[in-house]
Amino acid sequence: MLSKESLKELSIKHEIGAHTLRHPKLTKIAIEDAKQEIELSKEWVEEQIGKPCEMFCYPYGDVNEPVKYLVEQAGFKGARSTVDLGFGHTDRFAMPTSLQVTPFPKRRRFSRWWHPIDMFGPLRVRLSRLRAMKIPLSETRSWLSLATALFDHAVNTNQPYFHLWGHSHELERYGMWHDFEKFLQHVQKSNVKSVTNSQLI
Repeated sequence: MLSKESLKELSIKHEIGAHTLRHPKLTKIAIEDAKQEIELSKEWVEEQIGKPCEMFCYPYGDVNEPVKYLVEQAGFKGARSTVDLGFGHTDRFAMPTSLQVTPFPKRRRFSRWWHPIDMFGPLRVRLSRLRAMKIPLSETRSWLSLATALFDHAVNTNQPYFHLWGHSHELERYGMWHDFEKFLQHVQKSNVKSVTNSQLI
């Protein structure tokens, strides 16, 4: 999606990780194919940016123990899953995320036949965990209010980190750039330190 020049420019201030070459579900393909996807994606990133690629992210969050082993053997320091509402990790090759920048609490895209029936699926699947964190229901009215409440929860309870992720094409599709920027402005008011994924490890 980016030119080599854009990737190199981005890598000056940001860490660039690998994500396979063809975005397959790694547990659903032959182990040798998974090995190639992982290793060649690392080599490709390093060729583009001219520096080591130290982190990996599993496509679709699809991972098992053999895939984690392949990632470690390829020379990565760690890897992110897509498990959300997490603020720390015990396994550097299955690091959870805190929140994705994506429409909330309602679906904005229906990719399965039952999605229109389960309009509030994004809220429903997280509600019990949000209640356990004592996030008020009123803070789940929008993505921005939830992101702010979760970040404040992480700060106030001294969590190890807060990890935000998303896809720029989804921010564009759903008109979320303004909310994303408002959230980053909120983060800037705090005393937290910004680090890369590999620096966390």
